[in-house]
Amino acid sequence: MSGSSSSFVGITQGNTNSGAIDAAVRRNLSDLGTNVLVQVSAVHAGNGIVGTVDVTPMVHQQTSDGTAVPHGTIYGVPYLRIQGGACAVIVDPVAGDIGYIIISGRDQSNVVTTRAPALPGSFRQHSMADCVYVGGFLNDAPAHYVQITTDGVRIVTTGKVTVQASEMDVNCNLKVLGDITATGDVQAGAVSLESHVHGGVQSGGSKTSAPE
Repeated sequence: MSGSSSSFVGITQGNTNSGAIDAAVRRNLSDLGTNVLVQVSAVHAGNGIVGTVDVTPMVHQQTSDGTAVPHGTIYGVPYLRIQGGACAVIVDPVAGDIGYIIISGRDQSNVVTTRAPALPGSFRQHSMADCVYVGGFLNDAPAHYVQITTDGVRIVTTGKVTVQASEMDVNCNLKVLGDITATGDVQAGAVSLESHVHGGVQSGGSKTSAPE
């Protein structure tokens, strides 16, 4: 491992007071919680509200001789959702995603449980148990996405797009490269597709010609 910022005491560091103090300071700093790259191992959806994920840190710990010591799984980590009041963009994580955990300075367990201000659950500080997950790093190319550039907005999916609303206004010219199916009436100006009539036509048993 390159660099000289190891928290382990070197062979000669303990021979001087400054060396011993420097090693102790580095050791204490290494115990502070920092952002950690993790991989999602499980997702616990919240049935409408934001759920939690189980994550595993991806950068191993190591012993003084360089032996890797993998981290264990961190369970029940709240994840980020872009939301303001009752409005949200829902793109929940899935197993295998890579992201970061942001570690709190104090025990946040009571706040996570009650979703309200509360005293810390214990006296622990800077613990990986007290974190939130922010995803979207080092992942594969998406198959479903909304892309916003200076050229415009693209909505791409291999599935179906469903718009559920009480009403929809489209304030632009609309070009459709496909069939249009409507279960209700279609109106162009004041003309109804279901109930319009043609004047100057004599009734009879014949049908009109095919559309031209």
